[in-house]
Amino acid sequence: MARVAATVANNGAMPQGRWLADENNGRVTPPAVILPPDAAATLGRYMREVVTGGTGRRGAATVAVAGKTGTAELADAPSHAWFIGFAPYGGAARKIAFSVLVENGVYGGTAAAPAASEIVNLAVKMGLIQP
Repeated sequence: MARVAATVANNGAMPQGRWLADENNGRVTPPAVILPPDAAATLGRYMREVVTGGTGRRGAATVAVAGKTGTAELADAPSHAWFIGFAPYGGAARKIAFSVLVENGVYGGTAAAPAASEIVNLAVKMGLIQP
């Protein structure tokens, strides 16, 4: 799901995935365009609205965040909560994408979105992204 968010953030071009264990796993394949840029921009705008006035308000951070909340219902246990997104929203050259899943967290907006906000704020603090 982080790759989905990264595709929206990257104007519809899906980046090659990799586990981030070290810098030895270079990406050699260019991102594949799988979504028209105008559709990616529309989705990004909708995702931004989720954070500014929707169920993902608790995902707000020190930079503009775009995201989507979700709930994965279980038959005999509290639902899993999730939140995906990217930051900063807008024209920044360098962005991060993320996917947060809180097992049995019930609602994405109340359990997963605040965790994503902490991740984004730490990325700013570490200099990975700029406000």
